[in-house]
This record gives sequence, structure tokens and C-alpha cells, in this order.
Amino acid sequence: MSSEVSEVSKVRSFARRIFIAEAIDDPECDEEKLSRTYAHLAIINKILSRMGGLLRRYVLEDAARVGGPATVLEIGCGGGDMLASLARASARARVDLRLVGLDRDPRAVARARQTLAPYPNAQVHQGSIDDLAMLSEQPDYVFCNHVLHHIPPEDLAPFLRKLRLAARRRLLVNDLERSAVAYGLYTLLAGVAFHKSFVFADGRLSIRKGFRVPELEATCVQAGFPPGFRVERIAPWRVVITAVGG
Repeated sequence: MSSEVSEVSKVRSFARRIFIAEAIDDPECDEEKLSRTYAHLAIINKILSRMGGLLRRYVLEDAARVGGPATVLEIGCGGGDMLASLARASARARVDLRLVGLDRDPRAVARARQTLAPYPNAQVHQGSIDDLAMLSEQPDYVFCNHVLHHIPPEDLAPFLRKLRLAARRRLLVNDLERSAVAYGLYTLLAGVAFHKSFVFADGRLSIRKGFRVPELEATCVQAGFPPGFRVERIAPWRVVITAVGG
């Protein structure tokens, strides 16, 4: 009986978002495990995040229609794998993109610079959303992937406001949907596929810190987004914000 009560409690707990710092956010976390975490996150981004398709749809195709060079900024670029993927996709499509990564963690910046070394149209800076003055120009497109759930609840609306205002043309935000089913399936998958990194524990915590569509819609309104922004749910268990830039 007690185990059944415990399971019901776990499911009910997904009705409300929690916020707890993750191991990857600890500046003193194990560097070897962190390196494996970046490698594992690149696999997750490629297979599960849907970010590649979102970037093609909302950035690459739009930039091709507009024509001319465009600047794309990723906030919280981590190990740089999504920018590298976009660099390859833009080269295949012959779309002229200048790619910029921004991350406040010096370990992520070092990893991203290594990942992006083969791509002369990509650069990485250390800093946060408040350090955009270091950029030589306002980016046309701003995106972030699995970053929003790392932001404290009281900072969400201001963070989204800064993101939208930073983009000249379009903002794209991709994050996790909070779901007991996703939590259970991820536990099974990550428990088998990922070892000796932070991906298993942090990933499960990240899902608990994820969002529901109505929550993000309300936060976007609070952030002053103009009419026309969209918050949609896509499989598998992702929530996506798209909005015109500032």
C-alpha cells in the first residue's frame, strides 16, 4: 500500500513545476563526468530534442527566403553541437549564416570552441543574455535549447523578454514538457544508454523542472510578447515558443 501511495504522489507532483539546481550547473562538478555529459547531450539533442528540424523550419528556411547573410545567436550553447549541426545544414543549403554561441560556463565555452573549430562562420563567447553588447551586431535569429528550465521561476519572464528583444527577426525556444510518462520512459532509456555522466540524474530532474503549454503562454504574456507568438507541444514531450523579434 505504501508503495502505491508513493507512486501516486510522484504522478501528482508533476502537476506543479519544481526548481532545483542540477549537477551540471555546479562549477565544481567532476570535469570528466561533465565531458561525458556534453557528449551524451549531443546524442540526445540529435535523437530526441527535435531542434534540428525546428532550426531548419524557423531559421534556415526563413533566412533563405529573406536572402543575404544572417546572424544566428544561441543562448546557452553548451558544447556547441546544435550550432555545428546548423553550420552543416546551412552549408548544404547554401544559406549564408554567421553563427554565434553564448554560454556563461567557461567549461562549456571551451568545449563549444573545440566543437566549432572546423566552421569558420562560427564563434563562441563567454557571457549571459545580459552581455549582448559584446556582439558586433544584433542577431537576426535567437534560439535556445533546453535552457529555459535552468532559469529560476522569478527570472523566467525577464529572461524571455530579453531573448525576444535580442532577436531582430525571430525567437525560437525549445524545452521540456513536464510529464510523468516522459519521466518514466526517460528513466528506462537513460538508465540503459548513458553511464558515468550527469545525464541520467540531471535529465530526470530536468523533466520535473519542465513546463506545460499554458504556463509558458502566461509567462510570455507577462514578458510582454506581442500578439502572434506561439507556444506549442510537439513530440516527444517538447514545448516550443516562437515569436517575432523585438
